[in-house]
Amino acid sequence: MLYKAVLNGSAQGQDIKNILYYRTGLGIDISGLTVGGTVELANGIHAMVVPSLLDCLVADYQLEDITVYAYDESTFNLFFQVPYTLGVYQNGNRGGDTDGPAQCGILRFDLEPSVILVDGPRPPRRGYLAIGPLPSEWITNAGVLDRTGTNGTKLDALTAAVSSNVETLIPPALFFPVRVHTDKILGIVKIASFADISNATWRPQTSFRRSRVAG
Repeated sequence: MLYKAVLNGSAQGQDIKNILYYRTGLGIDISGLTVGGTVELANGIHAMVVPSLLDCLVADYQLEDITVYAYDESTFNLFFQVPYTLGVYQNGNRGGDTDGPAQCGILRFDLEPSVILVDGPRPPRRGYLAIGPLPSEWITNAGVLDRTGTNGTKLDALTAAVSSNVETLIPPALFFPVRVHTDKILGIVKIASFADISNATWRPQTSFRRSRVAG
């Protein structure tokens, strides 16, 4: 099974979405999980990823919910038409000012090598998350992410959280982090392939997301 987990947040009136992808391993029986594992994954992300995410974001940011979609891993079609949504409504833990919701740090994923099929879908080559709004003091006047001291500790914790497996004990489940490649077919964006995440690193220079500019 393949999963798309959308972290729906907002800051200063702007929607902020970050998307994580996971897969179950070969031979994993999902029949004992709830709604195909979407409930367990949402709860696992809330426990293992969200604390590190909120430790990097200012209080202006609120994570409203985690919405998880399940896909058939062989066809990439939705397994359930209705996703599972876990309400969160938690704010960022960092105090101080921010340069607005558009300013963000780029967390890039390194992906495991994948076999390229002849005349088949190509695996993704990269992936990233745009994390923000970050505290102003974490960004230098040159727009560089300051990773010294406590800043670096918090950023490293988030790096580890989003590139690690998500595990739940009751019921037992294990989800591996991946990134996906999408194609547009007849105007509809569909997942075409995926690759496992091996690591993640922060890009030194911060970025500016026009879609997050406060109106």
